[in-house]
Amino acid sequence: MIRRNHLFYDLSEALGDPKFLFGLLVVAVFIILVVGFQLVYLFMLLFGAIIVARVLIGRRCPHCDASLKEKGAERDRDDATVMYIIWHCPNDGFEEKEKVRGDSGLFGAK
Repeated sequence: MIRRNHLFYDLSEALGDPKFLFGLLVVAVFIILVVGFQLVYLFMLLFGAIIVARVLIGRRCPHCDASLKEKGAERDRDDATVMYIIWHCPNDGFEEKEKVRGDSGLFGAK
């Protein structure tokens, strides 16, 4: 359900829900197999539109629906391959950390 004044946050969460995406994939495969293979292009466009919509919406604050800004990044103390990106809301001060895994060094050694 989309809350009042939280359109973009709720829309982004709904379009990224794994149950919704898997259900849409099952329906798409069923329709493609029953009706015709030519509909695969239509569903490819639909999934592409969902991905583009999520990218255009970006990260949003769950409290005020404002766009989150990247505040900085910090490394994990225990694991050198993990970095946390800190996202900050300029309106109400909400912060969230995104865990990003990468390699460290030439060969990815820990």
